[in-house]
Amino acid sequence: MRSTRSSRGRSSDFTHSEVGSIALQHGSVAEQPPPGFQRQFEFIEGLNSKAERKKTRSWVTTQHYRRKRFEECGAEDTADAEKKKKAKRRPRSTPPSRSSKSDENQPPRTKPEGHAKAAHMITGTNQALPLQRLGSGRADPFSSYPIPATPDVHELVDHFYFVIPSLVHKYWQRAARRPRACWDLFNLYRMHEIPFLGMLHHAAHHLASMRGQQESLQVIEFKQRSLVAVNRRLQILQEPCDDWTIIGVGLLANAERVWGDREIARLHWGALKRLLLKRGGFPSLRHNTAMHTKLVWSFIALSGPTPDGNPAYEDSCTELAGAMPGSPAKDSDSAFRSSCEEFVRFFDTRRRQALANLPSTPAQQREFRSRRFQKTIFQDGSELSRALESKDMGYLSAEKRRSVENCRMACLIHLNLIMTDYGDFSQPTEDYLRSLQRILDQDDDDSSLSAEHLLWTLLAAFPPEENYKRIWQMCRLVDVAKCARVHTWVAIENALRTFLRAPESVAELEAVTSGWNREDLLAEVRRHEGTDGTETLSCRRHGADASCSEDCKICPLRPATF
Repeated sequence: MRSTRSSRGRSSDFTHSEVGSIALQHGSVAEQPPPGFQRQFEFIEGLNSKAERKKTRSWVTTQHYRRKRFEECGAEDTADAEKKKKAKRRPRSTPPSRSSKSDENQPPRTKPEGHAKAAHMITGTNQALPLQRLGSGRADPFSSYPIPATPDVHELVDHFYFVIPSLVHKYWQRAARRPRACWDLFNLYRMHEIPFLGMLHHAAHHLASMRGQQESLQVIEFKQRSLVAVNRRLQILQEPCDDWTIIGVGLLANAERVWGDREIARLHWGALKRLLLKRGGFPSLRHNTAMHTKLVWSFIALSGPTPDGNPAYEDSCTELAGAMPGSPAKDSDSAFRSSCEEFVRFFDTRRRQALANLPSTPAQQREFRSRRFQKTIFQDGSELSRALESKDMGYLSAEKRRSVENCRMACLIHLNLIMTDYGDFSQPTEDYLRSLQRILDQDDDDSSLSAEHLLWTLLAAFPPEENYKRIWQMCRLVDVAKCARVHTWVAIENALRTFLRAPESVAELEAVTSGWNREDLLAEVRRHEGTDGTETLSCRRHGADASCSEDCKICPLRPATF
């Protein structure tokens, strides 16, 4: 509140104006500003217009005296605390007065805290000040983390939430208008300690790699804390695993596959698969769309083939039972063989559809070229076509190359499943492709569309209730393709890509399907059972499969020297 008294003989500078403060309310006069105080605000006189100087001077004055009142309240708090300490130390030598006896039955009067005083004086209400409400930074403004927010936690949250999204586009100001996928995942992870620690573990790895470090103290700390939290939860588990433990194990598996040890990654994937199978596979995650999308994407992009049980099967009582501990091996073999036969049926169906859609007359050719939206969306040079092309991305890591290949194959299978269900020339297919193109056009992050981002869009952008069964079927088919050899993988990719573009001649169709042989595929995938599928098209690596422990414990903690 400004004082009503005027001072004609003083300068119009805001530092000489009399502003109501705590000192004036107590009848004292505000002290003169210390030397150098006015020098802090000389920039105001350099502003262009009188209106700007007036507005800036008013704002700075208000903020200065608000801060001053807040500091004075803090000083009063300190003085009161010291008085209370002295009063406790001083023994009482006089008996209580009558007035104190009469007030024994009344509730004691408590002096309001300094922050509450300042809040009342500044805002006119008893609401807490922003300085009292907020945390120490933008990372956790409302104490929403499941663990104490230490400086390392603040740094890693800031890296995950702000730095990592800023690396995928050119113009942050434009892209920040729309939420990125990692922002949605952050809101999922912060709901529980286990996924939150897994997120910090990922952020620590990413931050260390940006600094050129193989492993940092933050990586070691949050890896150990994640393992301890997961193992502690699994030890007391008496029923199918909860969502947070499952996604925490998935984050550990992803981190080991991308940055860590390949053998430990295989252990984590084995544990995650068993935990999911006990829950009933992917169908048990339908209540949590974000978690379902994350785990399905991780299984497709980062995991190897799972011939001994796939979480994507819907019938958890029959086919999934083969992958459970103690079940006969023939059940697991039957489940994987059924998925192989499903892949063969899918490919043969798409080949028959492409052959049936070939135009045989000039009129059919004109109608074929005029009606199909696929002619533009899948034509060479389009954004979607570039994302589905098989090309060298320049990644040095074999795991990263394999991830891109898995996502590209999954996108091709998913889009072909759409046309298998609806038909190449149907209106639902046309509507689906137009919706997909509109979603991609609205993504204004100025970055090139990648196969990984396209797969996430296909999993998350459409109504999940109508999309779940198709997603699970895609997971099973991709799992079979992961077991194929290099030449078979390339033949499948080229054929599925051509099916989307709709070949216009028998010769074109024959050229892309000549490398396909169903007997060879079945022989390859049966021979490939037991490997972890971490090989890439450019670098194949084989190793013995390592199963997880019987009670689904995560890998034991390494020694402190690691």
